[in-house]
Amino acid sequence: MTTIWSREQSMEIASSMPASQGLFMLRRRELIAGLATTIGASLGLPYLSRASADSKFPANNMRFIVPFTAGGPTDVVARLIGDAMSKKWSVPVIVENRPGAGTIAGTAEVARSQPDGYTLGFVISAHTINPAIRKKLPYDTLRDFRGITELAEAHVVLVANPAFAADDLAGLLKVAHASSEPLAFASPGTGTSTHLAGELLQRVAGIKMLHVPYNGSAPALTDVLANRVPLMFDIWHSVQQYVEAKQLKVIGVANDTRIPNAPQYPRIGETFPGYEANSIFGVVVAAKTPDNLVSQLSADLASYIRSPEFAEKATVLGMDPVGSTAPEFDDLVRKQIAKWQEIASAAGISVD
Repeated sequence: MTTIWSREQSMEIASSMPASQGLFMLRRRELIAGLATTIGASLGLPYLSRASADSKFPANNMRFIVPFTAGGPTDVVARLIGDAMSKKWSVPVIVENRPGAGTIAGTAEVARSQPDGYTLGFVISAHTINPAIRKKLPYDTLRDFRGITELAEAHVVLVANPAFAADDLAGLLKVAHASSEPLAFASPGTGTSTHLAGELLQRVAGIKMLHVPYNGSAPALTDVLANRVPLMFDIWHSVQQYVEAKQLKVIGVANDTRIPNAPQYPRIGETFPGYEANSIFGVVVAAKTPDNLVSQLSADLASYIRSPEFAEKATVLGMDPVGSTAPEFDDLVRKQIAKWQEIASAAGISVD
């Protein structure tokens, strides 16, 4: 019968031997472990991560890849979570900003990473929209990633310049049906969640709208405030101050829930059941990450996301905490991709 010793047992036994013999024993054990990993990989066996050989995970620095520049709202959330997890895990969580190509550059880095649980990727709605509007991606969204948890959702609202003829969704429908021209609405860019929120409204309401894309939320918002474009879908947190200052008015909420700190604004789905356009935030890892590590990462992150500490911070950022399980997030991603593929196909949206 073969006896398998832990590293601690091996070191204890080795310490009782002559120095040269003890050192040989430890090196022999490490050589055998390295050969096992190499042979397993060559035979296509499940990946043997460095974490699997450690009694404690994580035992080294963690990477948290954010597909945006530093300082933005997504980066702020990632750093809040990174700081909390660093304290929980007692290892540094290093946030790496990898912006570019509509979040694709950073997400591709996660897909290429070692599936050892040490590289986490921050994703937003673009993670489910990109495969719906782009034929060429450097990864397969469903095959190359595993979900860890849905962190939170941000409320998306349809706002209008105060000069717009309608004050609510019913009024907007009347204006749309009476107009010979489609109603123009702004968004931060083609293929964004706010763009597709408008395309979905056209479909369910049977009205015509003209999408006016901008290079980011700020210039789009500037033109709506100046009444160059009457309507815009945007994140509630971005427009809240302008609504409170009476510089914009809310026509409807795109989410499946009302805004917690502004429940007076009705959901579009209350008029058109099934209408929903949430802005999601989540964490993923490389697809071959072992089940035990996925489960631990999911439980650790979700525990913090559901805490009163994060809830307080999320409210300030205009987000609703979720903290889903890994399978729940994977299921959400699949459903969101199918939904946006249908909408994008019907509207003829493609960025390739």
